[in-house]
Amino acid sequence: MKIRLALEAAAATLVVACAFLAAAGNGDVEITPKARRSIDSGLRYLAKTQLEDGSWKTAAFGAPTAVASLAGLAFMSDGHLPGRGKYAGNVARALDYVLKSAQPTGLLEYGTPHHAMYSHAFSTLFLAEAWGMTARPDIRDKLKNAVDLIIRTQNREGGWRYEPKVADADISVTVSQIVALRAAANAGIAVPRETVDNAIGYLRKCVRPDGGFSYQAASGESAFPRSGGALACFALTGLSGAPEVSRDVNYLLKTRDYAGRFFYYGQYYSAQGIHLAAPDKWPEWYRFIAGLLGGKQAAAGSWNAPGEEAVQSTAMSVLILTIPNGYLPLYQR
Repeated sequence: MKIRLALEAAAATLVVACAFLAAAGNGDVEITPKARRSIDSGLRYLAKTQLEDGSWKTAAFGAPTAVASLAGLAFMSDGHLPGRGKYAGNVARALDYVLKSAQPTGLLEYGTPHHAMYSHAFSTLFLAEAWGMTARPDIRDKLKNAVDLIIRTQNREGGWRYEPKVADADISVTVSQIVALRAAANAGIAVPRETVDNAIGYLRKCVRPDGGFSYQAASGESAFPRSGGALACFALTGLSGAPEVSRDVNYLLKTRDYAGRFFYYGQYYSAQGIHLAAPDKWPEWYRFIAGLLGGKQAAAGSWNAPGEEAVQSTAMSVLILTIPNGYLPLYQR
């Protein structure tokens, strides 16, 4: 047991080193001075609104682990880690909050029982990136339990739904689980290939004739947010050359001016997907989205949209703008 944990910790430390090496060599896109000011202002907003227990309060859902996890990831994406950086304390408190949420079942969730698997996925992602970048020993077991919960609640179609049980599925919840599993695998946690293959199989059932993706299998219309999520998943699972990818990229290029519901969520996933799956399109995409986000940021440093929590939108905006840093293992090509 001690030998295995030592090897995993060593692998996690190697991921940290690779992350910073990747960042140093990531010269395809540079963060502009304007984007730098937006990032700094967004991080100040997140730090100012964090509660003492490490959480962030939302208007609709209490203090869910998903929001704490996204905010923690936003700090980490700009090089702040527990024990390192201006916002080291903020990251550490967010991490402690998420770790304390862990239930015997493996579920990582506070405050959103009907949407527990959303919260669980973002929290698993946060723990995976934190384990990969810090090798902090109290993360590993809770991360593994969280991954095991995702694996055992996958349904027969290959997807997941709102609650931690085998039921029906939708693409949005499924995308979040795939991303979490990829991050965990990067950090050295075993993920069965069958689980990943079945999940991608579910995404393929959601492909529409225009190249976008529907909310559920073989029904409904394409939409920008879920199509961005699907692209990120194909890229993260080593399928950038799949025929669905080029069609999805074309769909996103045609619809990138999307301004509807779940705007920040859609841009968050689409930026990751374009960065990883279409690197030739990435420089221009980054200029576009950095300019768009710069015009939407409030004076307080937050990003706001009807129906989206400000902390979540702000964290996702920072995560988009900091992709060129290359610090998060998940964002490395």
